[in-house]
Amino acid sequence: MAAREEESLVVVNGEEDIHDSREKFLLRYFLQEWEIVKSLVDDIVANGRVVDPSSVHNIRSIMDKYLEQGQLVEPYLESIVSPLMLIIRSKTLELEAKPDEVLDIIKPICTIIYSLVTVCGYKSVIRFFPHQVSDLELAVALLDKCHSMTPVSSLRQERTGEMEAKCVTLLWLSILVLVPFDISSVDTSIANDKSFGVDDLAPLVLKILGFCKDYLCTAGPMRRISGLLLSKLLTRPDMRKAFATFFEWTHEVLSSEGDSFVNNFCLLGVMEALAAIFKTASREVLLEALPVVLKDVTMLSKSNAATRSPLLRKYLIKLTQRIGLVCLSHRSPSWLYVVKTF
Repeated sequence: MAAREEESLVVVNGEEDIHDSREKFLLRYFLQEWEIVKSLVDDIVANGRVVDPSSVHNIRSIMDKYLEQGQLVEPYLESIVSPLMLIIRSKTLELEAKPDEVLDIIKPICTIIYSLVTVCGYKSVIRFFPHQVSDLELAVALLDKCHSMTPVSSLRQERTGEMEAKCVTLLWLSILVLVPFDISSVDTSIANDKSFGVDDLAPLVLKILGFCKDYLCTAGPMRRISGLLLSKLLTRPDMRKAFATFFEWTHEVLSSEGDSFVNNFCLLGVMEALAAIFKTASREVLLEALPVVLKDVTMLSKSNAATRSPLLRKYLIKLTQRIGLVCLSHRSPSWLYVVKTF
């Protein structure tokens, strides 16, 4: 018995030694490749654009080696992301004057940033995005230009950087919509609009909602990021009307009887967005929309679409679990801090 335990301990220690040596090798190897990445990024920053298209391919090929070791790249993220995002921000200021030229500069830079998102995760990367209040309108304008580009196949979108530009801009917006001000006060388009009422939605909000609804019906990574953006935007205290409007649209999608490919993708996108919203929003807000959502989810779980799609069933289970947590009655803690005044 003791011999078996000793043998198993040797095996475990051997696996740990192999794992440690692999990490040390990758760390040593990345430190060598980091010099290459840094020189390429410095060249892009110095020129204000990607001069040699092969530099984008070289950076992506280096980063792809560390898909399972993102922690090695994270200490260097700020020195890569911050200067590249500043280029995107400065070029977006020129978007109205020369849109095609600006987009040709921005798309390869977004390709580099998105490769970092795939390696380190979006939470690590967006920490270094610029987040001034004035950037909100810039990001919406950039997404508007990207969104209005001539539709192409998903393969060509990846080859030309169109998909990456949309994903990076959506991630940028997911930070900017958290500004601690009423979004209608940030929207300069309604500054002199006397017809704008107190209960009206700001044009910026309407544009973001429109973009997200379109991307929720696609099969690309924009669908997942749009759900993230909606979970940040619609859970703001000043977005109650936008919240209600979006849930009316989701009810129409979930209760529709269409069986096309577009409708199936739309179902997946709506379910993913609802799951993200139910994770973020407050219980008081969710209780208002809960009866309709619960009815739609119950009907959808019995449909042919759920039977055919394992991914849709996954989202149904996730959303049902979060609905159940919202339905749980509030329980006050057994003790509370009491502040006494003397």
